[in-house]
Amino acid sequence: MEIFFSNSDEAPVPPDEVRIRSLEAEPYPDGKRVKVSFAVTPFQQRPNIEINILEAGGEPVAELSVVEALEPSMDFTMHIRQPEPSGDYTAKMRLFYSEIDAYEENNPGDESATEILDKTGKTVDTAEAQFSI
Repeated sequence: MEIFFSNSDEAPVPPDEVRIRSLEAEPYPDGKRVKVSFAVTPFQQRPNIEINILEAGGEPVAELSVVEALEPSMDFTMHIRQPEPSGDYTAKMRLFYSEIDAYEENNPGDESATEILDKTGKTVDTAEAQFSI
Protein backbone atom coordinates (compact mmCIF):
# COMPACT_ATOMS: atom_id res chain seq x y z
CA MET A 1 0.00 0.00 0.00
CA GLU A 2 1.33 3.43 -0.93
CA ILE A 3 0.61 6.58 1.03
CA PHE A 4 0.51 9.81 -0.95
CA PHE A 5 1.15 13.13 0.76
CA SER A 6 0.26 16.27 -1.19
CA ASN A 7 2.43 18.29 1.19
CA SER A 8 5.88 16.76 1.78
CA ASP A 9 6.12 18.73 5.05
CA GLU A 10 3.41 16.44 6.42
CA ALA A 11 5.07 13.12 5.56
CA PRO A 12 6.08 11.22 8.73
CA VAL A 13 9.81 11.46 9.35
CA PRO A 14 12.30 9.13 11.09
CA PRO A 15 13.28 9.83 14.72
CA ASP A 16 16.41 11.89 13.97
CA GLU A 17 14.35 14.29 11.83
CA VAL A 18 11.43 14.89 14.23
CA ARG A 19 11.32 18.52 15.36
CA ILE A 20 9.24 20.68 17.67
CA ARG A 21 7.16 23.04 15.54
CA SER A 22 5.67 25.06 18.38
CA LEU A 23 5.45 25.31 22.16
CA GLU A 24 3.04 27.70 23.85
CA ALA A 25 2.37 28.28 27.54
CA GLU A 26 -0.56 30.43 28.62
CA PRO A 27 -1.54 30.87 32.28
CA TYR A 28 -5.19 30.55 33.24
CA PRO A 29 -6.79 33.52 35.05
CA ASP A 30 -6.50 31.72 38.42
CA GLY A 31 -2.68 31.90 38.12
CA LYS A 32 -2.27 28.32 39.36
CA ARG A 33 -2.70 26.47 36.08
CA VAL A 34 -1.02 26.81 32.70
CA LYS A 35 -2.32 25.63 29.33
CA VAL A 36 0.61 24.09 27.47
CA SER A 37 0.23 23.35 23.76
CA PHE A 38 2.79 21.88 21.41
CA ALA A 39 3.14 20.53 17.90
CA VAL A 40 5.86 18.35 16.43
CA THR A 41 6.50 17.13 12.91
CA PRO A 42 4.61 13.95 11.94
CA PHE A 43 6.63 10.95 13.09
CA GLN A 44 7.27 7.36 12.01
CA GLN A 45 8.05 6.25 15.57
CA ARG A 46 6.28 7.62 18.63
CA PRO A 47 8.49 10.05 20.59
CA ASN A 48 8.70 10.70 24.31
CA ILE A 49 8.16 14.23 25.58
CA GLU A 50 9.06 15.99 28.82
CA ILE A 51 7.84 19.45 29.74
CA ASN A 52 9.07 21.27 32.83
CA ILE A 53 7.93 24.65 34.09
CA LEU A 54 10.66 26.53 35.95
CA GLU A 55 10.33 29.67 38.05
CA ALA A 56 12.72 32.58 37.44
CA GLY A 57 15.35 31.10 39.80
CA GLY A 58 15.39 27.81 37.86
CA GLU A 59 13.43 25.73 40.38
CA PRO A 60 10.92 23.31 38.81
CA VAL A 61 7.29 24.04 39.73
CA ALA A 62 5.51 21.61 37.35
CA GLU A 63 6.44 18.53 35.32
CA LEU A 64 4.78 16.53 32.56
CA SER A 65 5.86 13.36 30.75
CA VAL A 66 4.36 11.79 27.64
CA VAL A 67 5.58 8.29 26.84
CA GLU A 68 5.29 7.38 23.15
CA ALA A 69 3.03 10.24 22.03
CA LEU A 70 0.22 9.20 19.71
CA GLU A 71 -0.50 12.57 18.11
CA PRO A 72 1.82 15.29 16.76
CA SER A 73 -0.20 18.05 18.49
CA MET A 74 -1.38 18.04 22.11
CA ASP A 75 -2.71 20.38 24.80
CA PHE A 76 -2.33 19.90 28.55
CA THR A 77 -3.19 21.76 31.73
CA MET A 78 -0.23 21.88 34.11
CA HIS A 79 -0.64 22.83 37.78
CA ILE A 80 1.99 25.06 39.36
CA ARG A 81 3.11 23.73 42.74
CA GLN A 82 3.52 27.03 44.57
CA PRO A 83 1.15 28.55 47.14
CA GLU A 84 1.06 31.98 45.44
CA PRO A 85 2.45 31.74 41.89
CA SER A 86 3.71 35.03 40.45
CA GLY A 87 6.50 36.34 38.28
CA ASP A 88 8.27 35.02 35.20
CA TYR A 89 8.33 31.34 34.24
CA THR A 90 9.84 29.20 31.49
CA ALA A 91 8.28 26.08 30.00
CA LYS A 92 11.02 23.77 28.66
CA MET A 93 10.21 20.89 26.32
CA ARG A 94 12.43 17.96 25.41
CA LEU A 95 11.58 15.58 22.54
CA PHE A 96 13.45 12.29 22.75
CA TYR A 97 13.56 8.58 21.95
CA SER A 98 14.61 5.76 24.28
CA GLU A 99 16.01 2.27 23.86
CA ILE A 100 14.35 0.84 26.97
CA ASP A 101 14.31 -2.79 25.78
CA ALA A 102 18.11 -2.88 25.46
CA TYR A 103 18.48 -1.24 28.87
CA GLU A 104 16.18 -3.72 30.65
CA GLU A 105 18.24 -6.68 29.44
CA ASN A 106 21.36 -5.44 31.25
CA ASN A 107 20.02 -3.81 34.44
CA PRO A 108 18.33 -5.12 37.59
CA GLY A 109 15.36 -2.73 37.49
CA ASP A 110 15.87 -0.79 40.74
CA GLU A 111 15.79 2.65 39.07
CA SER A 112 12.85 4.98 38.56
CA ALA A 113 11.27 5.51 35.14
CA THR A 114 12.79 9.00 34.98
CA GLU A 115 16.29 7.64 35.66
CA ILE A 116 15.88 4.95 33.01
CA LEU A 117 14.58 7.41 30.40
CA ASP A 118 17.44 9.82 31.19
CA LYS A 119 20.03 7.06 30.69
CA THR A 120 18.48 5.62 27.53
CA GLY A 121 17.11 8.80 25.97
CA LYS A 122 18.43 10.47 22.86
CA THR A 123 17.23 14.08 22.67
CA VAL A 124 16.33 15.11 19.12
CA ASP A 125 14.95 18.62 19.84
CA THR A 126 14.22 21.12 22.60
CA ALA A 127 12.14 24.28 22.90
CA GLU A 128 11.28 26.97 25.45
CA ALA A 129 8.36 29.32 26.02
CA GLN A 130 8.29 32.18 28.54
CA PHE A 131 5.22 33.47 30.35
CA SER A 132 4.34 35.60 33.37
CA ILE A 133 1.71 35.33 36.08
